[in-house]
Amino acid sequence: MATKSRYPTGVRPLLAEETARRRRMESRFVDALTGAGFSEVVLPIIDYVEPYAALVEPATAKQSYRFVDREGDLIAIRSDFTPMLARALAPSIAPEELPLRLFYRGDVIRVEASRLGANRELFQIGAEIVGDDSIETDVAMLRLAADLVRAPRDEPAAEPTIVYNDVSIAAALIAQAGAVREALAAKRMTAGVPAALQTIVAKLISGEATLSDVAPFAPEAAARLSAIEEALAGDAVFTLHLDDIEDSSYYTGLRFRVYAGSARTKVAQGGRYDNLYERFGQRAAAIGFTFTIDDLD
Repeated sequence: MATKSRYPTGVRPLLAEETARRRRMESRFVDALTGAGFSEVVLPIIDYVEPYAALVEPATAKQSYRFVDREGDLIAIRSDFTPMLARALAPSIAPEELPLRLFYRGDVIRVEASRLGANRELFQIGAEIVGDDSIETDVAMLRLAADLVRAPRDEPAAEPTIVYNDVSIAAALIAQAGAVREALAAKRMTAGVPAALQTIVAKLISGEATLSDVAPFAPEAAARLSAIEEALAGDAVFTLHLDDIEDSSYYTGLRFRVYAGSARTKVAQGGRYDNLYERFGQRAAAIGFTFTIDDLD
């Protein structure tokens, strides 16, 4: 007599297929990154909370699962690789070793809205260049992120779209008036925005702002974005969106998101965080990105 399967019809083969696909994707990413000169680092799944307290915004902090250990210390399960890598490397970095080209992979566990099918455990692969603040490195990382999506895959896919900006543009306006943050986040003008800033804020909200518009109050960001835009000219994959305002967290300059497929699913994000390593004891510019592998259909 045949033994009845404890798996619903079709579930077990689907799980096996998905696991195989994920492993192939992971292997392809690792091969591409090692081929580009990146070395792998392995980071712990849990860490103390206190060193990161000043780095993240309240909304970001709520993404972490936290608990108190037997010694009474507050511990968090890994929800973001980037600060953890900076804390691990900063105390031992020697200036003569820079720049470093590093990558990491593993699960992150995040608190997500409670809903059926919500995925709280995500497998990610990320890369980072530490100790190089050049525009050439910004362009190289943007191109590398695009190439990882474009590379041969199990199924044909549309060209990626990479939207980029500089978080210091919004920061310069918000420093003049806190109400600007609310207006940019809501994509509508609010009464609290001073009259002197309403024209540029309105242009950012509508998507009509140009680099010439932001240059008077954010000259360095405008000049850097102009150089990046020139270097990427002719490649329709890359789009400069000055109105693309996100929570900046620890980011200090270039910020980008990678979309793939016709559904425009966000599969990666990254940017420049030149002050992060200094917070852990060693000044070093850094730029990186992180892919969520399960989002790559």
